[in-house]
Amino acid sequence: MNRRSEPMQPRRLRARWTLFAGLVVAIALAAGCQSSATTQGGQPPESAARYYYPSRDLGALFQDVQLSGMFPDSKTFVDAQPLEPPAEIVALYDPSRDLATFVRRHFEVPQTESEGNRETMEGHIRWLWPVLTRAPDVASAASTLIELPEAYVVPGGRFREVYYWDTYFTMLGLIQSGRPDLARDMLDNFAYLVRTVGHVPNGNRTYYLSRSQPPFFAAMVGLYAGATDAAQAVPYLDALEAEH
Repeated sequence: MNRRSEPMQPRRLRARWTLFAGLVVAIALAAGCQSSATTQGGQPPESAARYYYPSRDLGALFQDVQLSGMFPDSKTFVDAQPLEPPAEIVALYDPSRDLATFVRRHFEVPQTESEGNRETMEGHIRWLWPVLTRAPDVASAASTLIELPEAYVVPGGRFREVYYWDTYFTMLGLIQSGRPDLARDMLDNFAYLVRTVGHVPNGNRTYYLSRSQPPFFAAMVGLYAGATDAAQAVPYLDALEAEH
């Protein structure tokens, strides 16, 4: 028999798969670790055209706030919700007046929820699910949040949005806690992102559109299908292929 026609041995197949998977993760890591200059002050990616993008839409106001030290965390202002159309806020902005007063008058600044304590680790985790779960988003032209059609779990604290590969580890806990329904919702959200913006970004914020994280979507689908039924993976095949 010609060696080219021999079936590949399981050990060789596993070795090739490991190499392939490693290359995919390495490429994704390189893409995710690239400079975020476009998210801080440069030109936004094309996929941000229909979304609110503070560095583009607020102009000098954005730069003045971020350089003022008003917020110890530079993520706070980009997550703030404009209370009027950004163009109107920019037209009212006067650099000679008190900046902090202006910002608090025209933006809803996000707050960080406190986390309670429970006697056991498992009890604490179960208590956290509803605290960290966000309802389906309502579309807003003046928010950096990219609306998602289903509920999702956020990491908490300053991280007020869903994150790509973090979600795999969140799903491990959801499956263990008997919440495959919420795990499915997050899979639906990632499939939605692939369809609408072309990939799963770091998180569902406009300033994350220029980057992604290691491609864990397939592992998430496998986790969910393993906890429910293999047929549950079928609806996600198109999104998996598109991401690949």
